[in-house]
Amino acid sequence: MNKLSLLLFLVICSCVSVISQMLYNPNDERFKSLYLEKVESDYTLQKEEFNRQRTLNEKQLISQREFNESEARFRTARITYQQAILSLAFEQPHIMIESAIKYQGADGKKRVKLTFRNTTGGFTAGKKIDLTDFEGLRTDQISNVYVSLLNDQKGIISQPYEAKITSMPYNRPVSVDFLLLQDLDNVTVKTVYAETSEEKKILLQRGTGAANVLITPKQFSQEADLGSSAVYALTFEPYSVMDRAYRLAALNLPRQITYDFIEAQTNARISQIQFSQDISTRNISLIIYLPEQYDSSSFVIDRPVVFFAVAIPESQSDEWAKDDRRYAVNELQRLNVGYVQLEVIPRGIARLEMRATNFYHELKPGEKAEVKLTVSNDGTRALNKIKVFASVPVEWVAITPEPIDLLAPGRSWNVLLTLVAPENVNVGDYEATVKTEAFSSNRKIESEGKKLHLHVLAASNMFMKTILIILLCSGLVGLIVFVIRFSRR
Repeated sequence: MNKLSLLLFLVICSCVSVISQMLYNPNDERFKSLYLEKVESDYTLQKEEFNRQRTLNEKQLISQREFNESEARFRTARITYQQAILSLAFEQPHIMIESAIKYQGADGKKRVKLTFRNTTGGFTAGKKIDLTDFEGLRTDQISNVYVSLLNDQKGIISQPYEAKITSMPYNRPVSVDFLLLQDLDNVTVKTVYAETSEEKKILLQRGTGAANVLITPKQFSQEADLGSSAVYALTFEPYSVMDRAYRLAALNLPRQITYDFIEAQTNARISQIQFSQDISTRNISLIIYLPEQYDSSSFVIDRPVVFFAVAIPESQSDEWAKDDRRYAVNELQRLNVGYVQLEVIPRGIARLEMRATNFYHELKPGEKAEVKLTVSNDGTRALNKIKVFASVPVEWVAITPEPIDLLAPGRSWNVLLTLVAPENVNVGDYEATVKTEAFSSNRKIESEGKKLHLHVLAASNMFMKTILIILLCSGLVGLIVFVIRFSRR
């Protein structure tokens, strides 16, 4: 009976051992740490045995076959241990996005700084894996990590389009800086590493870059005639959590040029802006007014006037920007104010005027009327290729003067326009329209048309005039003879 019980016990133990071996799976997460300890113990044992066999082999106390078998068992244990290490360390590698800061660079462009951290394993049971015997095998770093930024349409919006992180050590922050090609607050960060591709959509944080406020214009440069205005559409975005109110100003403008800040939604004139959690951007229009009269001591026609639109933190508004001195870019960067460099190109006004001493002329059929005209440049831009032409009645002829090549601002030029009436024109009143045109900076300039009033008189008959004169003379002679004879009586 005792033998039967002992035999039954041995059978049950054998079955349990076989079942346990069948249920054991080294790839199962629950057994990874235990399996690693098991193969580590076997590796240590085989390493010690191999060293002992090698010593005996050197002393020729064992055969070469016994030494080769010991070396094979050691190499097998080594490979098994390496596989267990890699399985535990890289089964599920993970890179954490620690921060994503959107900021304005010194050049005024928007950038994003991403900071990653390698949180992959390399530890078992709270202890770091000993890799002394495995040169080149690293479980505490990830190599060749590729990073890019995407929009909602999966298009790359970063420059460089893809950044490579050669090595990412365990639990050490690694940063990558991108130029943002599309202004977005929500982006998708794509990372490719260790045969893994991950995409995470994140909200970018605001960071303090070169300024507290990022000012983005739709147009950097504009042209405006004297007496007109130029409008710059600006977008203000805060990049500081400290200051929420800012004073607006335009710096380095000549005294003759004035400005206003207008809120786009309300069309109200403002000098300050404020941000809140609900309002993260403000659309403001900067209007630049050019004077009607040109003063060469203030600015030069056709030369850019460079100035700055700035947002000054309210805490600093009383400390500076009270005088009329000029500010440089490096000074604005040092003061840490939001700014954008703009320019306006003043253009002179091309104004062509035409004057005449007399707009009424009398003439007879076949005769000509000479009209004296004065062409003047009353603007602030030079005029080129000035022509005078006339719209005359049918069969009338207009003889126009030669074109004027150049007429400087404030100068005048006298010309003569000749109008010839037809021989068979009827007696009566006629009109002709006189105009001038010129070019200034490849733009056509025309003057207002002037009306000429022409009165045609009846043509005189020379034969009848001669007969009438003879009759008058004969009558006068007869009258004189009669008077003389009558006086003698």
